[in-house]
Amino acid sequence: MRGGIAMRSKKHGWVPAVLVGAAAIMTACGDSGNAKAGDAPTDSGESASFTILNNDGGESYAKQAMKDDIFYKEMSRLFSEHSGKPTQIAYEFLPAADFSQQVTVRFASKAVTEVIATTSITDKGHPTAVENGVFTDLTALIDQYGPNLKKNIPEYIWKNPRVSKDGKIYGIPKMLTPLDPRAFLVRKDWLDKLGMKQPETLDDYLAFFERVKREDVNGNGDPNDEVGFIARSDLGQSQIFFAAFDLFPGVWHVVNGQFIPDIINPKMKDAIRFYKLLYDKGYMNKDWITTKQADWSNEILNDKVATWQTDLRQLAGFSKDSFASKKGVVDVLPGFRDESGTFNLGYRGLGIAKVHVVLSTTKHPERFVQFMDWTYSNDQKKTDFFAFGIKGRNYTEENGAINWEGNNEMNKKEKTFVETMINPSGDSRMDIRVIEKAGIVDPSVLKRGTDYTAKNMYDDPSINMELPEVLQTKPELGYAGGSLFMDMFSRVVTGKEQPDAAFDKFVADWKKRGGDEAVKQATEWYNKNGKK
Repeated sequence: MRGGIAMRSKKHGWVPAVLVGAAAIMTACGDSGNAKAGDAPTDSGESASFTILNNDGGESYAKQAMKDDIFYKEMSRLFSEHSGKPTQIAYEFLPAADFSQQVTVRFASKAVTEVIATTSITDKGHPTAVENGVFTDLTALIDQYGPNLKKNIPEYIWKNPRVSKDGKIYGIPKMLTPLDPRAFLVRKDWLDKLGMKQPETLDDYLAFFERVKREDVNGNGDPNDEVGFIARSDLGQSQIFFAAFDLFPGVWHVVNGQFIPDIINPKMKDAIRFYKLLYDKGYMNKDWITTKQADWSNEILNDKVATWQTDLRQLAGFSKDSFASKKGVVDVLPGFRDESGTFNLGYRGLGIAKVHVVLSTTKHPERFVQFMDWTYSNDQKKTDFFAFGIKGRNYTEENGAINWEGNNEMNKKEKTFVETMINPSGDSRMDIRVIEKAGIVDPSVLKRGTDYTAKNMYDDPSINMELPEVLQTKPELGYAGGSLFMDMFSRVVTGKEQPDAAFDKFVADWKKRGGDEAVKQATEWYNKNGKK
């Protein structure tokens, strides 16, 4: 759990050489009726119905699903049977591109559904809804009706400003599966060809990358077209090596009594020097500043990359047949081992995919909490539904064994819709049974990757801190493309500036432009909320 955070400092053995107004929302929903903590109503067991407004994510089935869709009916039937309470659940999908704006319009036209699957309780489509009593305070309802919610959703998430405000819970999250799906992949077939073990320390990685650079590991006759690691513009899917220095862009730590972002942490100098070493030695692609996602993917699948950072949910895209050679075998790496033997894969992200909010005018909000609790339970019928669909339609069962063909014509069209679009608790595409039956991803690789994210990733001390106000209006003080940090990082790595002087100048400029005030606000927050 990410409540109490221990500061960590370890050596890894490498020495560097449209907003709706309050009145519109109030008119749409009223300012009374939202349950207050301690007011959890008793469920009478009478019939209840809910429609969940969600974005379609560009998914084809979601775009055309009607309110009486067969999958909504089956989901409702299963929950009604499980709870013994007649309940109808349906979704209404809006285009993903302008979902927040569409929600704003819905509020203004009084056409809002009982539940919204939004990004945050303060999403730009309803920024003042909590203050105006538009959303139900779910705190007491979750205490009474949500044992599986409390068991399976980490405590720190309930405290996050995307879910709660002033100690009251207004949203029920849908979590990523796994909670942080970060993965660091390696071409295992190349390791085997070179007779090398998986790299663990930074020195191990450098030794592996040197062999990749010198030897024709892809076997195409050109010993100079492979790189050890591929990075891309603005460090997208390229931040993994910061973990070896107990840093990560976006994370904040206490340094000399101040809560500061890692981008200005003095240790960042060594991390930048390491990336520069990769660049200078040819262990990393020289064109990383202009490498886009499509270029990144092409290089990997054309057998030119030894290691890369990705998402466990994308493992199927790196199957053996995906590579040009049809020989690529990948494995997951545990991160970076320090002198104590501890591995570090980085800091966990928040892991929230959606936040379900219940309007204060909704009848039987306690039933919706029970529905959400069911989706987080171990009820087998529920689990099978979200993994495989409707029995007799999408799969059959014989002597307890499920027969499911994920790639037949029907399931290809419907499986993503069931597994994740209408699954309010996660993503069943990562269900190990689904993985096994699909036959594309090695289940043992997925299991190792999931284990690594659980064991080798660490709590982010700043995970529940709202971004200091000055940083919300000055993106140049962040770490994304166009920021002062990214400009400095790029210039140092490519040799246009010296590391120490460039970093010190960046930090001074960052502080002068508003960073000092941001650190002051963050330190006040940490001393009040994060310090243990």
